Amino acid sequence: MGIFLKQHLNFMKIALLLPRSVIYPSLSFDIMDGFKSALKKLGTSENHEIVTAGIGVGGNDKEIHDCCEQLLLNGTDIIIAYVNPLTAEFIQPIFESAGKLLLVLDSGYHFQTFDKILSNVYFISLEGALCSRAIVRKAFDEGQNNFAFTCSFYDAGYRAPYTFSTAVEDKGGTVNYTHVTPLQRADINLQPLEQFLEENQDASLFTSFCGDMAEDFFRESAKLKNVASRKTYGSGFTAEELWISKIPYPGYNWSCAVPWSASTSNKENEDFVAVMTNIKEQKANVFSLLGWEAALFIDALNGSSLDGAVIDSPRGKVYMNPNTRSSEAPVYYATVTKNEETGNCRLENITEAHDLAEERERLHHHILAIKETTSASWFNSYACLES
Repeated sequence: MGIFLKQHLNFMKIALLLPRSVIYPSLSFDIMDGFKSALKKLGTSENHEIVTAGIGVGGNDKEIHDCCEQLLLNGTDIIIAYVNPLTAEFIQPIFESAGKLLLVLDSGYHFQTFDKILSNVYFISLEGALCSRAIVRKAFDEGQNNFAFTCSFYDAGYRAPYTFSTAVEDKGGTVNYTHVTPLQRADINLQPLEQFLEENQDASLFTSFCGDMAEDFFRESAKLKNVASRKTYGSGFTAEELWISKIPYPGYNWSCAVPWSASTSNKENEDFVAVMTNIKEQKANVFSLLGWEAALFIDALNGSSLDGAVIDSPRGKVYMNPNTRSSEAPVYYATVTKNEETGNCRLENITEAHDLAEERERLHHHILAIKETTSASWFNSYACLES
């Protein structure tokens, strides 16, 4: 039908499926504000009817399926959803049947279990796993090859542990110790990690935490000589600026790889930060970024296709790979340092991590390697928690 052909049809009904999270209470509002603000900047905000639906923490596939089905029956042309790839695969058939489009906002902390593209589905990704591989590469570039890995009980239910370990193995290094903090935040105990580092003076540290769990780790790490003195590396949400800015500086700098920073140097990011900050302080974040990019990709639609589309995003040029139907964007190295004004953490020395083609290729290899492997995993969209 060519329902997305803008030259024939200016009006579209667009639905946003928005989750909730106690650690990011503004998450759904940020996605919506980013989306609407980008439409306004493009001059197309009057062209669309926008509706929303709540999807809890994004972990119930049947409820999300039923929600999408009802929206499509009510004439929705495009659904934008912050869900994991497994959910996208589960709900994809109704989009193919209806001839409508699903734009998945993806953290990059889940893996796809399908090795083919999904018709009528595109992924706009923060590339969390690629950020993990990028920071591993940086650690090796700095001469490190012996590591401990620590993460929250929550992060252990996603793919960060696997991504870090396979990236290290690819480069001939070893992860000799894995430490997982307890489910109950009050029970956090870094002493086993401290003991390992005491006995392994050449070991560096990889970390994977989110929100208040990152705050817990860095608060406790500041009390321990070995943890606080080792070269420390993190990626993605461990260094997410909305939370990092709330975390007291632990007394040491550490290195990270992130999909975006408010300090990323380009005109599009300056505009994005200015527009978002005008709404509310700290409104410019990775969630409003995803909403902003969704609007840019909708504007770039060629009929019903985004294959090969390139947008000028606040994080640089973002390319929709037609072979995976997932976006590819720059990744940035940064240093977490002390904000002298607040005493908390901040990102500095933002530089692009170049030449990531091999990391993308190896990541894809390792995703396929466990495609048929059954493993325990959280189903909720990453960073979406009820308690």
